[in-house]
Amino acid sequence: MGLTLREKQAQGPLSNAKNKRETLDWDRLLASYKELDSLPGDLLASEGELERILSVYNRALTQASTGNIDMAKIALEKLTATWPQFTEASSLYGVLLAKEGRYREAEEHFAKVLLASPDTSLAQSVERCRLAAREERIRKEARDSRRRQGENLLMPVRAHMARSGILQRAGHEGGGGRVQMASRREQEEILRMEEGVAAQARRSHGKVSRLIQGLTLAIILASLLFFVFYFAVRPAILKNEDRRERLDWLEGVLEDRSGEAAVADILDLYRKTFSP
Repeated sequence: MGLTLREKQAQGPLSNAKNKRETLDWDRLLASYKELDSLPGDLLASEGELERILSVYNRALTQASTGNIDMAKIALEKLTATWPQFTEASSLYGVLLAKEGRYREAEEHFAKVLLASPDTSLAQSVERCRLAAREERIRKEARDSRRRQGENLLMPVRAHMARSGILQRAGHEGGGGRVQMASRREQEEILRMEEGVAAQARRSHGKVSRLIQGLTLAIILASLLFFVFYFAVRPAILKNEDRRERLDWLEGVLEDRSGEAAVADILDLYRKTFSP
């Protein structure tokens, strides 16, 4: 038969990761993975399901070893999503991510493996892989940052050289990518093209600016009208409405007591004064 699972964990694919240099050799780490004859005891599934899981893992390992990385990743991703505690499959998926240079994803995946199986015998080796992926990610980000900074520094120089016509790649057959001086006519054409593009950009920017200014002015005016109505017109309307209700009430009381001589005189005077 072959090695048992316990023996494979002792001699397994991640146990070789003992130093920083080896953890960065993802190809060597992938080559150290071997097919399994049995699965960990903590995978609770039927016998048929366990056989299918073992078959999927061994087939994915064969695909990864023969260069069919994409198919192996698809199978392993589905397998680890359902059985995250299957450390061998989960760690293999992380190794494939790192092998493709996707170090951030690999680092995050190794961290998930440790969360799913913190007590696995491979935990220490998986942690080394996570740290290795983190180192590679930091280095890659630093290289990308330096490259972008270099490109940003060279961009004005290249633009100036193109505008001034100092350098131009030879376009004739057999030029071999040589750099030569641009002619006066070519320099003028480049300058005209740049001026046309710049003028069009200024016009577009001017239209957008005017549109934004118009919208801003409309919003400001609408806000002012709202504040004037809410804090000036509306209180006056409410006050007049309240006063009208009071007068209506008073008139009703006077009419009810119009039989009294004094009240009748007041009511008559009120109607003469506020007659429509």
